[in-house]
Amino acid sequence: MRIESSLAPAQRATSRNVIRLSIVFAAAYFFSTNGLASLPGITVNFLLKDVLHMTATQASYFGAITIIGWALKPIWGFISDYFPIFGFRRRSYLIIASLLSATIWAILANIHQYSIQSLITLFTLSSIAYAFMDVLVDALMVETGKPLGLTGRFQSIQWTAVYIASIIAGALGGWVAAHLAPQETFAINAVFPIIILVIIALWAREEKIAATADNRRETKNAFKTAFKNRQLWFLGFFLFFWTFSPSFGTPFFYYSVDTLKFDPLFFGTVAAFAAAASAVGAILYGKYYRRINTRALIRFAIFLGVISTIFPLIYFLPAIKENLPFAKNLYLYSNMLLSVIGAITFLVMLNAAAIACPKRSEGVVFATLTACWNIGLIGSSAIGGFLFEKIGLVPLILVSAIFTALTWLILPHLKFGDEL
Repeated sequence: MRIESSLAPAQRATSRNVIRLSIVFAAAYFFSTNGLASLPGITVNFLLKDVLHMTATQASYFGAITIIGWALKPIWGFISDYFPIFGFRRRSYLIIASLLSATIWAILANIHQYSIQSLITLFTLSSIAYAFMDVLVDALMVETGKPLGLTGRFQSIQWTAVYIASIIAGALGGWVAAHLAPQETFAINAVFPIIILVIIALWAREEKIAATADNRRETKNAFKTAFKNRQLWFLGFFLFFWTFSPSFGTPFFYYSVDTLKFDPLFFGTVAAFAAAASAVGAILYGKYYRRINTRALIRFAIFLGVISTIFPLIYFLPAIKENLPFAKNLYLYSNMLLSVIGAITFLVMLNAAAIACPKRSEGVVFATLTACWNIGLIGSSAIGGFLFEKIGLVPLILVSAIFTALTWLILPHLKFGDEL
């Protein structure tokens, strides 16, 4: 006898719905810009550096500007929570956002000569479309997963899908950067949102909601209750400050290319192995998240965050700079180790945000909390580029480590889901 046949009809329906939603969540994240749609990442880095001749500081500002859509996530959450289309708060908007994303990639694929202005405009529009999709998928995840206690599992599924996709994108990203024109890579990316659209149309199920004054009033009251919650604001500030430490990622990329002589294929290999390590971290989190003490894990993450931030200083030692094979191995294996820990920490923080979301305002609250994370990233990139120009790369790494350590001061003010 199959196990499913022994379940009550309501349980079987719930089980099927969980499976369908898991497929939707996994697919949306698999083909997102965190996943397979990151395929052009290395191509874009070299396009900015070698074709448009942008400095490390300019490229940092470029990165900060083009992800602005992710900082606007609360707006997308409010729109989807408050203004359903055809009775759906998520499904209809997901279809619209998927079509918009595909269109933007298609436009990028048909530009013969890129300019800084055209890339800033289109990548910013792309970030808006993908951020909207992200908000919608996460809202659906929270509102269906929270009543069942499955937000941790759903997020594990989402990010395992991301990391598996990143293995593919990493393995192919270096190759396409070396062998394909940017237009060809962008054309490939135009297919991914269409796949998301088809899966949503086939598998996404959502309860219809009438656009009545009573329903809007309920949603509005949920907004007010949520944003009066002091703990929610502390959590948002913590997520912001965690990512706000001035970034040295772009300057270090330039250093690793110009001084350490890392090439596109090597960057692709590192991305693939780091993604595989992150997938291991996400799977471990999905299996054991109910047993993890959030506060203890975040304390450990802060300590490791400081260590991992100052670790790149080792690449400035003459013995490392003059030994390319050793430098490559060190870079690869250290990235793998930190990726496992980083994935677990990231999912712990995301689940803390999901548990904090009240009913009927899942979209705007979760979007607000994750926007705090993204605003921190934008500030991190912009300030990192500014400080690099003023103080140089080595002092910038030290400043970044100090900022990471300061998150320890916020921790005593937080209460996590497993402490309430």
